[in-house]
Amino acid sequence: MRILILNRRDIRNPLGGGAEKYTLEVARGLLERGHEVVWFASSFRGAASREELDGIKIIRRGSELSTHLFGFLYALRNRRQFDLIIEEFNGIGYMTFFLKNSVLLIHQLYQEFWTAEMGKWAFFMKWVEKALLRLYRNKFTITVSPSTKEDLESLGFGNIAVVENGIDVVNVRCRKADELTLIYLGRLRRTKNPEDAIRIFFRVKERIPEARMWVMGTGPLEDYLRSRYSHPDLHFLGFVSEEEKYRRLCEGHFLIVPSIREGWGIVVIEANMLGLPVIGYRVKGLRDSIRDGYSGYLVDGVEEGAERIVELWNNREKYEEMSRNAREWASRFTWDRTKQKFIDALRRAGYDV
Repeated sequence: MRILILNRRDIRNPLGGGAEKYTLEVARGLLERGHEVVWFASSFRGAASREELDGIKIIRRGSELSTHLFGFLYALRNRRQFDLIIEEFNGIGYMTFFLKNSVLLIHQLYQEFWTAEMGKWAFFMKWVEKALLRLYRNKFTITVSPSTKEDLESLGFGNIAVVENGIDVVNVRCRKADELTLIYLGRLRRTKNPEDAIRIFFRVKERIPEARMWVMGTGPLEDYLRSRYSHPDLHFLGFVSEEEKYRRLCEGHFLIVPSIREGWGIVVIEANMLGLPVIGYRVKGLRDSIRDGYSGYLVDGVEEGAERIVELWNNREKYEEMSRNAREWASRFTWDRTKQKFIDALRRAGYDV
């Protein structure tokens, strides 16, 4: 089969994240079964208009907004050349809902994100997003979490498969740091709410003075956070390599994820894999990737987040039990599992993949 994937970013885009990693692994799974995969995405500074990565043919055109128009036109012109079109919806779509050979892939709705980024104008984009999504109600749809499945069902979707994210399995023996080490890992932007992670750290430090924190990631809030929260035990590490990411997670004790919404939260499972319980906000996506009371805790704010960390840290037997639970939970999520479930979902939809 010839398969077209429409996604606003590709895996080499500097702004790429979990959705692009998911897409890459799915594309690899399709290639492994002998299919041809073309990935249409936006361009970015220094990017080639066409290139091949691991056998995937990448076409780049337009900005993150205009690529939707270019991708729609490309799909329309070449619809008979592709046996399957996988459209990823990220706030707005490529509008292939009327093509018979298209399916929808969506990680999350952007509802709270619009509010965080646009303030009083968010109501308009929230309405636009839902209005556009309703056009896809009759399409076979794949999503990554029960939370997003519920959102789609509320819009009238009926034929939905849930295929969770996987992780890159890292077989390393970790030696935890002696002092309590908290970690934030992700983009420094409003939707990820990194300031609350830092506020949790300072609340914890009031009761556990030796505590420290590593903030890994970059983004539009970086300068603000660095200037506002200067402390010798708070370390802004900026962009980190995969090797350093896993090394830091190996040494750390808790990951804090105070996002306002997630599609799933790959970083949660990555931390669990290395024995870190995760403290996350009780929001869509995180309530699926965090098993409350087993692999971490879902909390409703800064005070509760700090309280849970202090409480667990002061009960080392309970901490070690939750650390073991976190490893067990993470072991269930591999990219091989994701690829097989994705293939199985497409087969149930009638595609001979």
